[in-house]
Amino acid sequence: MQSDPGSGVPHTGDDDEVWRDLVARLEEPDDSFLDAGLGLADLPDAPANPSAAAGDQDAKGVADFDPLGVWRQQAALAPHEPAAPERPGAPGPRDYAVEDDGEGEFVPEELPSLRNSDPAIMVSWIGAAGGPLFLVFASIFWRQAPLLLVIGVIMAFIAGTGYLLYRLPNSRDHDGGDGAVV
Repeated sequence: MQSDPGSGVPHTGDDDEVWRDLVARLEEPDDSFLDAGLGLADLPDAPANPSAAAGDQDAKGVADFDPLGVWRQQAALAPHEPAAPERPGAPGPRDYAVEDDGEGEFVPEELPSLRNSDPAIMVSWIGAAGGPLFLVFASIFWRQAPLLLVIGVIMAFIAGTGYLLYRLPNSRDHDGGDGAVV
């Protein structure tokens, strides 16, 4: 027989029996001080288990791992006693009014026309972005595309990408101040 180190119940092989025992032990009210009606000030600061105070480090209570005192606040309320209702007029974290500054709706500026752009840059973008798109759609819809066309599209992609990289500025513009640009 093997035993589970945490449960103290020997493992017999019948998982349903072990499960029912576990559920029954968890449903038993173990906190006798809740039924005694002790208040928050009456809770002991010592651990609930005397063996933990005697030096047995394996048996520790919930109070030993509750640095914020949440367990003590919840334990002060008896299970039959409802939590204190919030005041109806007390503001919550999401109780606020949205202030409208009157500027209205955001309208983006008009985009510049493509008519005024450099034709070499436009052809480069068509090759750099359109080449891979053409190859994807050709592999799906046009399986018998000529090899010369595929090689031409690949060359257009390489040439367009190369030209766009060549046109990038070589140095940054350092007259921007502290770097914050809107």
